[in-house]
Amino acid sequence: MRNTTRTNTAQITACTYLGHTNTACGLPTLEGKSYCAEHYAMVYKAGTARARRRKEERTVNKVRLVESLFNEAIEQLEAEGFDCYGDSELKSNRFETEEVVLG
Repeated sequence: MRNTTRTNTAQITACTYLGHTNTACGLPTLEGKSYCAEHYAMVYKAGTARARRRKEERTVNKVRLVESLFNEAIEQLEAEGFDCYGDSELKSNRFETEEVVLG
């Protein structure tokens, strides 16, 4: 038996992108494609989904790192006796309840 491959003899040579008009773009196509370089990237948005997902993962990792560092800093401050969530520092510095007497 002979191994034969089927070839497409009707090659598209002009971009078939319609966009918002009723006429095709008409620029020369990329080899073996139906669109010119500009419209091929627009139609298929090459790599954008993967790149967007990786960017989201990097952002999440950065936020987690900052959150972890923030929690460590709070633990260290509390170990040193600093009241991170209370208002004792404000009252002791007379910012909230006492008037500052200028003399």
